[in-house]
Amino acid sequence: MVVEGAGGALVPINETEDMIDLAKALDLPMLVVASTTLGTLHHTLATVQSIRARGVDVAGVLLNGPAHGENARQIRDRGQVRILGRVPELYPVDTVSVQELVAQWRNSPFVDPCTEETPRSLAPRQGLRERDAQCIWHPYTQHQTSPEPLEIQAAHGAILRTSDQTEIVDAVSSWWVCNHGHTHPKIAQAIARQAKELEQVIFAGCTHEPGVQLAQRLLPLLPGQMTKLFYSDNGSTAIEVAIKACVQMARRRGVQQPRVAALEDAYHGDTFGAMAVGARSVFSAPFDPLLFEVDRLPTPAGAWAPNCAEALEGSRIALAALDAWLTEHHKDAACLVVEPLIQGSGGMRMYPRVYLEGLDQLCTKFGVHWIADEVFTGFGRTGGSFACRPVAGRPDLNPAAVCLSKGLTGGFLPLGATAFREEIFRDFLSDDRKETLFHGHSFTGNPLGCAAALAALDLLQDPATTSRLADIESWQRRFLGDLSNRHPVTGARVLGTLAAFELPAAPGGYLASRGQRIARFCRDQGVLVRPLGDTMYVVPPFSMREHQLERVYDTLSDAIEEL
Repeated sequence: MVVEGAGGALVPINETEDMIDLAKALDLPMLVVASTTLGTLHHTLATVQSIRARGVDVAGVLLNGPAHGENARQIRDRGQVRILGRVPELYPVDTVSVQELVAQWRNSPFVDPCTEETPRSLAPRQGLRERDAQCIWHPYTQHQTSPEPLEIQAAHGAILRTSDQTEIVDAVSSWWVCNHGHTHPKIAQAIARQAKELEQVIFAGCTHEPGVQLAQRLLPLLPGQMTKLFYSDNGSTAIEVAIKACVQMARRRGVQQPRVAALEDAYHGDTFGAMAVGARSVFSAPFDPLLFEVDRLPTPAGAWAPNCAEALEGSRIALAALDAWLTEHHKDAACLVVEPLIQGSGGMRMYPRVYLEGLDQLCTKFGVHWIADEVFTGFGRTGGSFACRPVAGRPDLNPAAVCLSKGLTGGFLPLGATAFREEIFRDFLSDDRKETLFHGHSFTGNPLGCAAALAALDLLQDPATTSRLADIESWQRRFLGDLSNRHPVTGARVLGTLAAFELPAAPGGYLASRGQRIARFCRDQGVLVRPLGDTMYVVPPFSMREHQLERVYDTLSDAIEEL
């Protein structure tokens, strides 16, 4: 007997012959090995037909996988072929599992796969929203007053599809993470391939190909000659790693109370260290007594175009304040944390690159580390690979660390990373284990996340993506310009693929309500936006089409006029 499952009936064995030819030459029947799952009917029936068409007998079909009586019966009846049995999924796949299966077959009566049950999906007794209300606590949600959540069943590109098949345009890249669009097949396939090989392993004392390969490809793309990558889980943890490394270095050189500085109106995450370097706000108010002290520096950012006269003047003033702070505190400073070019959660406030250049020069002069928080700005969002990327004719930037997340995996899986310069890594090398950077997470360097990130990096470096980034920026400028001509909005601004503006006569602040009313109006019209108070913004996936972005702006225009 020739087993067809050894690659398939039509798999070549030399230049001119295949497995069917082998069976025919040996005058032996073929045993077809087939899956029980989706796609098996077409594949198995076509295989049986191909074998018989070449004059070879089919001894029968041996199924492999979970029980599926309906598929077994269809193969038997449509193919007029015997179903010889079913090999269940073995886990783990080793000799013990095989021996246990053989023993079960020997000691138990034969079970015809055609008589086994067919899996059925049970319809829930309650709707999704009702079950959600019973057991879910949503982020950033006041459940007493918020509308019921959208029931999202599927997504593709820039479109979310609800359980009643309503299409919603995702104008915020689902919290700024789905840079390449939803369910991109290249990322999904990369995760599926990796899941069959290695899904997770402790990253302390172990390593793996996706983790190393991602670091090797990512580090050369970052500013500052980064040489080491420290993995974590998300943007907040990426910030925590950078701050802890810099503070520990300062303590090692004898600073008893290292100073950490950050900009006014900053946001760096929701864990305690990340909250501490963020601006004190409604986000952090309940925890303020527990947060460590941070020196707060004037921000160069504002609700303006990043290179306008006001922005340049704001940068000049902010750099003067930074110079004064460094002059006084550089000896006991651990680090300065900065969101490059745009303060995202602070209201999409923008500023020119000249501020970063001045900051970099001052920090180099005084020997103080600065951390680039590229969690939001990285991976194409600001028009190029990273906000701190080299620019022709401009000085290069040299942060001590770069923090990454959000678009890192294309929105598929949570993953954070902190890149460091070589001298920072070497500062921790010691024969004394107490000098270790004692930080880690259960899922540090998760292979699935790294595989997703590698695929997302492939997409980012595809010339077609570069073209799409330019297209989206052009569309944003045109549509936002049209909106500004129709309504008295203020602070209209575009940076790369993102755009923002202030509502007319907006009182400001995260709890301002007009933006929430506009968000509800847009949601009812099939557009998902998530304002920051009365700051409206559009952060589209790179897969968004021109007509979809136009729909976003038309809906925003209708909402402003209506409300």
